[in-house]
Amino acid sequence: MRYQPFLYILTATLLLFLWQACDEDDPSVNASRLRLKLTDAASVVVRDLYVDISEISVFLVDTETREGEWVDLEFPGRTYDVLKLRNGKMVQLVDQYVPAGRELQQIRIKFGNDNYMVEITDVEIETIPLQIPPQLEEGLVIDAIPMEMRLNTISNMVIDLNAAISVRIMENGDRYLYPVARAFPEVYGGKLKGYVAPLDANPYVKVIQETDTFFSIPEIETAGDQMVMFQFIGLREGDWEVHFMPDPESNFKDTVIIATIEEGATFNISPKPVRLKRLTEE
Repeated sequence: MRYQPFLYILTATLLLFLWQACDEDDPSVNASRLRLKLTDAASVVVRDLYVDISEISVFLVDTETREGEWVDLEFPGRTYDVLKLRNGKMVQLVDQYVPAGRELQQIRIKFGNDNYMVEITDVEIETIPLQIPPQLEEGLVIDAIPMEMRLNTISNMVIDLNAAISVRIMENGDRYLYPVARAFPEVYGGKLKGYVAPLDANPYVKVIQETDTFFSIPEIETAGDQMVMFQFIGLREGDWEVHFMPDPESNFKDTVIIATIEEGATFNISPKPVRLKRLTEE
């Protein structure tokens, strides 16, 4: 019996050690969960744009010391058709724990060699490889709208790749991928949603505020619809010009309206749908 207190102390010590060891191995302790998503502001001339992402890292700044460091994310590499990610659709790139008490300020994306586009011409559909310029070999750094990584909180950050202005054609005809992207918390800003008809107009939609311009290629939301839906996310507060741009050969008129975006709200354009008029109509 005289050994029993010693056994109790030994058992308690072992349990404490195991509990501490589990804490050291558990990435969720003193951490925040980061989910990184990809979406697209569409191109009006490219049918598909495949982007080969090989590595992703984020620049995290300590909220107390203001010291920052790049943190590599657990991303295996994959090629995405970003034009499939329009009108509010997204794909998740990363879901992992990162240190809490940090502020995400930048994202760095490195690209592989499997980048290409599918372009619609007057006579055919052509697949065109895209080269990476030398200045992007170390990756594209995107200044994000800062997001604090809080303890025991899931934080969603969106990368919006603007496909319409992300491809450049050189004098010799070579095409290069010069990605233009922005990054913002999923809860940032407001949303804009609307519908446009008729289908014969084959329209695209452009929104403009100061130096920001984003495109959307509307799509049929439900089978049998005689109108197409478009949606924009992560828009700053304030007035945006919304341009409805029909196919020039469809003989429909351009239409412009003003939408006032509010933080955390969705602006639903009325009427549903916006009906474009023919050039021959008054």
